Amino acid sequence: MDKYLALSQQTCSWLLSQRPVLTALYQSLSEDNLNALAKAEFVAGPFRMAGAIDGRLIAGWNREYLSGTGNENWGIIRLTGTFGLLELKEISQQVFERQIYLFNQRLQGLIVDGDFIHRTWPNGSQTCLAGRGNEARQNSVCYFEGGPGYGGLNARALICIGPGYDFDQLQKSIQSEMPRLAELAALADGLVDIKRRPLLDSPSLQPLRSALVVGQQASLQFDKVKLSAEFHPSQSNISSYETVHWSYEHWIASGSLNDSQRRVLESDVLLKHPVRVIGPAGSGKTLLMQLLAMRHLKAAQEQSDKIKILYVVHNAPMATSVSDRFRVLGGEEFLTSSNQSLKITTLADYGRQVTGLTEDMIIDKDAHETKQFQLTQVRKSLREALSANSARIDQSPLLKQVTENDSLFAVFSALVVAEISNAIKGRGLVDDEKRYVHSETSLSRLHGVLNVNERSVIYDCFRRYHTAIFEEFELLDSDDVAITLVGRLRTPLWDLKRKKEGFDYIFVDEAQLFNENERRIFAYLSNAHTKHVPIALALDEAQDIFGFSSAGLATLGIKDVENESLPSNHRSTKEIVDLAFHVIQQTTDLFSSDFPDFETIEQAMVPSNHQLAKRPAIIRCSDDQPNFGRFVVKQVQKMRASNVRQIAVVCHAELYWSDLVDAFKASGLPLHIIEQRGEKIVPDQPLVVLSRPSFIGGQEFDAVLSVGLEQGVVPPRIVDNATLAAAVEQQVLREIYLAITRARYRFAIMLNKAALPNSIVEDAMLARLIDQA
Repeated sequence: MDKYLALSQQTCSWLLSQRPVLTALYQSLSEDNLNALAKAEFVAGPFRMAGAIDGRLIAGWNREYLSGTGNENWGIIRLTGTFGLLELKEISQQVFERQIYLFNQRLQGLIVDGDFIHRTWPNGSQTCLAGRGNEARQNSVCYFEGGPGYGGLNARALICIGPGYDFDQLQKSIQSEMPRLAELAALADGLVDIKRRPLLDSPSLQPLRSALVVGQQASLQFDKVKLSAEFHPSQSNISSYETVHWSYEHWIASGSLNDSQRRVLESDVLLKHPVRVIGPAGSGKTLLMQLLAMRHLKAAQEQSDKIKILYVVHNAPMATSVSDRFRVLGGEEFLTSSNQSLKITTLADYGRQVTGLTEDMIIDKDAHETKQFQLTQVRKSLREALSANSARIDQSPLLKQVTENDSLFAVFSALVVAEISNAIKGRGLVDDEKRYVHSETSLSRLHGVLNVNERSVIYDCFRRYHTAIFEEFELLDSDDVAITLVGRLRTPLWDLKRKKEGFDYIFVDEAQLFNENERRIFAYLSNAHTKHVPIALALDEAQDIFGFSSAGLATLGIKDVENESLPSNHRSTKEIVDLAFHVIQQTTDLFSSDFPDFETIEQAMVPSNHQLAKRPAIIRCSDDQPNFGRFVVKQVQKMRASNVRQIAVVCHAELYWSDLVDAFKASGLPLHIIEQRGEKIVPDQPLVVLSRPSFIGGQEFDAVLSVGLEQGVVPPRIVDNATLAAAVEQQVLREIYLAITRARYRFAIMLNKAALPNSIVEDAMLARLIDQA
C-alpha cells in the first residue's frame, strides 16, 4: 500500500520560512514513524501530525494557520511506491523542498518560477524540475491540481509524485492518482478533527521537536517553565481569600511565586513575540496577565518612559472586576495617567469610541446584552424561516429534526448566530445569497455540512434577522460594529495614526469569548513599534462552548504566537479534576503537550479527605417526588445542612430551566440567578446560584449540580448528519467540563425519573470516575 503525506497550504508557507523545521520534517519521514502515527499523534508547538487508521495517509498542519472551515487546501505527496518521494534517497530532500514550494505557489494560484522549466500535459498534469542540484535537475516532479467541485473536493488540492525522468511514465502514474485526490483531501480534513490520541514520543522525532522549539521558548529559557500564577498550597498556609487583597509588590515579594514564575514576570517576553497564556480553569490565567501588565507599567514609570497598555475584556461586569483588581494590585494611578496609561475596556466600547457610533445606534453598550439580544432575534427569525420553507424542511431530515426538537433547536440556533457572524457578515455576503447558498468551497464548518436547500433556509433566517435589526430597530449588532472597526483600522489613515494612538502592549482576557470578527481587530491595535503584535491572550479553549472551531490566530493576523502553559488546578479535589479531564480529553485538539496530564498534579489540589469532599456522583429523582425542580431543591437543602455553603445548579437543558427557577424562588433559599458571565458573587456568604453553562465561567463553588445531562436531551439526537452531531457533542463536552471545574469539593449530576445518563456520563461511569448515589 502506497503512503502519502498531506500538508496544508498555509503550513507550507510557514515551513518555507522555517528552514530548520522543514529539514527536520523531511528527516522524520521514516517508515516506523509513518506506521506509528496511524494510532498516535505528534505535537510540538503549533505543529501537529496524525495518520489515518489504515496507515495510508499522514497529515501535518500548523494549528495557528487553520481556516476554521473544516476544509483546508491540501498538498499531497506520494511517499512510497513507484515515483514515491522516498524511493530516490540521494535527492529526496531537495525534491521535498521543491514540492513544498509548489504547494505554496499553486494552492494560492501563483505561477511557478520560470527557471523550474514548468510544462503542462494533455491529461491536465504538470511537471517541473525536481530540485536545485545537478542530479535533481535531471529529474522532474509531476502534479495534478483540483478545485472545488472536482471529484467532490470542497477546497483546492494538489497531488504530487516524483522524482522521475521519463515524462510518459510520470503522466501515466499521475493519471492513477487523480481519482484519489478528493478522497485523500477529505481524509486529511478528518485527521485535523480527530479526538485526542496518545502522543508519539519516538527518539527519531526528537530533531523535529527540537527544531520547533529553537528560537522560541527554548531561546527564552522557558522550556522548563510551568507557569502557575496563584500560590502553591503545599508551599504556603495562606488561604485564597487572603490573596484577594494582595498588591503587586506583595505577590512578587511573597513566597507564593516560584523561581520559574518570577523569571517569566521579570522577562521581556512580549518584546519578542505574542504570548498565549493557556491552561485549565483555576490555573490563574487572569492573575498572571494582570501581573505582567503591572510589571510593564511600573518598569516604564521607574524609567520615566511613556507607555500605553490596553486590557480588553468581554463585557461590562468583567471590566469592573478587572478594574477593581488592578486597584488592589496598586495600579489605580495608571487608570488616569497620561504617561503610563492603562486602559481597561470592552471591545464593544473601544469600537464605539473609535468609529464614533452613538449609543442609540447599537443594540446595547454591553457586549453580553447585545449578543443575547442577537440570539433571541435569530431564534425568532429561524422559527419564521422554518415555517415559511415547509417544502424545503420536508426534504431535509436535519431541519425537520430542528423544527420538532426544542433542545436541538436551541443548540442549532446558537450555531446559526455564529454562521451569520462569520460566514455571511464576516465574508461580506450580506447582499449575496447566491454566493452563500451555491458556494462549492465551505465557508464554515456548518456551511460545509448543509446542502443547498438547507443553506437557503439559513440565508432566509439571516434576511429576516437583518430586516428586524437593521431596518425595523435601525440598529447595528456586535458584528456590524466589529466589521466597521476593522474597516477603519485597515486604512492608510490608521497606519499613519497608529504610531501615536496605538498601544505598546495589548492584553486580552477570556479570549475564547470573542468570535472571529472580533479577534481580527486585535492585530491592528498596536502602535507598530515592533514587527510582531505585542499581545498576550489568556484563554481556556475548553471553555469555548461552541464545537465548531474558529480560525487559527495566524490566519487572523497574529503570527508566531508562543504558548505559556498554566498546568496547576487549585480549586478542586483530585476526583473532580480526574473527571473533568476525562471529559475534555474526548474533544478534538484541545489538550496535548500544551495541556499536559494534570491528573498527576495532586499537591496543588484540594485534599480528597477534606471534610466537605465527596466523590462525583449521579443522583436520580425518586418516584415519590412530585416535581423534578423540587427534587433538585431538596438535594441543595441536604448539602446546605452538611455545611456546604456555596452551591451552583447548572442547567444544561432549556426544558428544565423554568421548572428550576420556579422551584428555587418558592424555596426561600438565598438565590442568585446568573444572567451573564463575569457577575460578581460574594465569596464568603452562603448562597445558591442558578446558571446556564455559558455564564458559569470564572466562578467557583463548594458544590456544583448539573441538570439535564440525559440521553436524547443533552446532546439532542441528530439523525443522518454525523458531522453536525459530532460538533454538537463537542459543545456539550465543553459545557460539562466547564460545570465540573467550577466545583471545589462536590460535583453531582441530577437525573429525572426514568431518564438515562447521556453517553458522555456513561463513559465516565465505566471509567469509575463517577458513582451512582
